[in-house]
Amino acid sequence: MANTSTSSNGAVPSSSNSSSFEVLSNPSSPSKSPAYEDVAIIGMACRTAGDNTTPEKLWQFLLDKKDASGEVPKKRWEPWYRRDVRNPKEIDKAINRGYFIENLENFDASFFGISPKEAEQMDPHQRLGLELSWEALENAGIDPKTLGGSDTAVYMGVDSDDYSRLLLEDIPNIEAWMGIGSTAHGIPNRISYHFDLMGPSSAVDAACASSLVAVHMGRQAIANGESQVAIVGGVNVLCSPALFVMLGKAGALSPDGVCLSFDDDAHGYARGEGGAVLVLKRLSDALADNDNVLAVLKGSALAQDGKTNGIMAPNAKAQELVARQALERSGVDPLSVGYIEAHATSTSLGDPTEVSAISAVYGKGRPVDAPAHIGSIKPNVGHLEAAAGAISLVKAVLAVNKGELAPQTRLQKLNTRVDWEKSGLKVVRERTKWTEPQGTPRRAAVCSYGYGGSVSHVVIEQAPANSNSSASIQEAASEPVTLVISAPQEKRLTSQATALADWLEGAGKDEDLKGI
Repeated sequence: MANTSTSSNGAVPSSSNSSSFEVLSNPSSPSKSPAYEDVAIIGMACRTAGDNTTPEKLWQFLLDKKDASGEVPKKRWEPWYRRDVRNPKEIDKAINRGYFIENLENFDASFFGISPKEAEQMDPHQRLGLELSWEALENAGIDPKTLGGSDTAVYMGVDSDDYSRLLLEDIPNIEAWMGIGSTAHGIPNRISYHFDLMGPSSAVDAACASSLVAVHMGRQAIANGESQVAIVGGVNVLCSPALFVMLGKAGALSPDGVCLSFDDDAHGYARGEGGAVLVLKRLSDALADNDNVLAVLKGSALAQDGKTNGIMAPNAKAQELVARQALERSGVDPLSVGYIEAHATSTSLGDPTEVSAISAVYGKGRPVDAPAHIGSIKPNVGHLEAAAGAISLVKAVLAVNKGELAPQTRLQKLNTRVDWEKSGLKVVRERTKWTEPQGTPRRAAVCSYGYGGSVSHVVIEQAPANSNSSASIQEAASEPVTLVISAPQEKRLTSQATALADWLEGAGKDEDLKGI
């Protein structure tokens, strides 16, 4: 994940070739408030449709402009067909496409010390949260056992009670473990319980802004001294057709089950399954501990739309406000931000509204030939709803870390409701090298909004040059390198070895093994 090049500040094309750009350098950048100390992102994990089980797999998926949309998995709605004789007619009329995880039912309960009976009664959100938290800590190089008894915080975004309704509405068959197993708070609480973490542990529900709100809360817990480490993110699993029916009737969903962010033909979003978890730590501590800093969380902010034309109607002023608050707390000049990962839900009203807010903050004052770049992950993996902000943040971290921007997929004609020439913005339409002036870091922003009016925004930048992530490896491996793998049981070593071999042949083929 390390990138050895020095970094930058905004987005200036270095030539007429759109496959490379530089960023603006502004020597008069505002100073950062001492109350908002930098926080390092030292580990992350993800799961999305398209078999994207690691950040590296996801990155290659994005570079290849792939789209994981498909039909609802067979048997997913079967319990609902059986529950009421009136259900089949309504379910059959609902949109039956989206972005779904394969083999959602697979869960190694014994690995987490959970009995098969209890696992059956656990919401898949809880299972996914446990798996991703373990993987994120592994990615951070942290032995989970070392966190036992610590003040580590856990904040997880969630906005679905599909499984709870599936279990608890079947009153004659309710069992003991269904209580904790079907709750939203059970997601972070199980993580804290399993790893013996004694810091704050809370579920966060701000609709589609949930997971980025969780990131903000984790950053706050570190900043105010409550926790030294925070595990943050969100998960989203689709276990019921009910919201497909409701959102379809509300006109929010794409009839063909695909997202067309920024496209003139955008006609609603497509629901997606998955999740993302990130590990946060105070930057000064991460550097002292020689952690692998993937990116620096400079600042974050939350706000609310207030009273609009309707509770679900977006408010450009609120979106602009929250971005400016995050920038102020970051001590970052908006012209130094080279890429914005937009919420971009592919709705006819939402996309132009958001672009206008982003333009007001990041596009204003830029030369015509020096736009800020924007994009959205949703056409690739769908709208992960409660986990949308976290998966967008993973994409942004990968971009600043690798010095490259992934192209937008499913984009034919730019939305004509936006005056792109005057916006100061440019949608990334091809794989783009992110070059920069000497000595300044690459910076990105992430937007995430909830349909109840919650708005959130974070600003990140490339890891500092003196961090483990940025350390250059002077000599390539010219001789065999030993890579050590481990597993709690011997039978699992084979799958670990297979996963490593797949990585070496795929996403890791160009990595310098001396740096691992």
